[in-house]
Order: sequence, then structure tokens, then C-alpha cells
Amino acid sequence: MTFLDLPPTWTDQPLTAPDVAADVVDLMLTLGDRQRGTFAVILCDPDDHYRATITVDLPSEFDRLAPPLDTHTLCSTALAPIVPAIQTAPHTSVILALGRPGPTHSPALDNDWSTAATNICQAAHLRLLSFHIATPEGIHQPLTTPAQTAA
Repeated sequence: MTFLDLPPTWTDQPLTAPDVAADVVDLMLTLGDRQRGTFAVILCDPDDHYRATITVDLPSEFDRLAPPLDTHTLCSTALAPIVPAIQTAPHTSVILALGRPGPTHSPALDNDWSTAATNICQAAHLRLLSFHIATPEGIHQPLTTPAQTAA
């Protein structure tokens, strides 16, 4: 699936369906974002409809092909300026996505990011709809995908 599969009214639909969420991630993270290493926060309203996307470029030393020594710290640093703003809008839900180069699947790295993102959202009381990996070859969810977190 790709962003080309999105219907014209996709912003009127909740982003809870995995295929639709993946297509939105594909739309929001460009090939350049993926090659550079980017973390995306897709903001949704209380009904899980798309509202905005915030992208954060990861540091140039981000090793995209092997788990960094402390993925949780890197993920937390990327989310630190955004989380307080999200918390001001009750019941906002989010989709998070790591844009990275390299192979489509890098299980250790992808699972580390998914786990870190889930833990950070739970600690901040943010409702995480899904976590995705975006590579030049496509979009996928890690094997250890987050469950929806309570707000």
C-alpha cells in the first residue's frame, strides 16, 4: 500500500485501520526524510482523525542500521519538545513513525524504537494509535507493535 491508495476523504476517517495509517505515514515521510533519519509525530483529534504532522530530524550520528546504545534516550529527546504541547489538548491521539534508510526490516532497531515510543507515550499518558517504520522500500509495523495506550 502507498499514499496513492488514500481516498480523497481520508482526513474524515479515523486512522485506526492499519492500512490507512500506513498510507498516511507513507504520505508524511518523504524519501528524503527516510534517507536522512526522521521521527514523525502524526497528531489526531479525539476521534482519531488526522490533524497535523510534526517531523524531527534525528542527529546526523544516528546509526540507523544498528540499535544505538540508548534508543529510549534518543526517542525521548525527539519527543521532549512535542509531548507537553500534545498534553495541552486532552484526548489527542498520535501515530509515531521512524523514517530511516537501510533494509526494510531491521528487527532489533525497529523493536527498540517501538518499545521506547510505547513506554514514553504510556508515561506521558498519550494515546498511541500505532508505530511504524518507513524505509525507502515501504512502510511496516515492527513485530512488537504497541497496543493502544490509555489517555
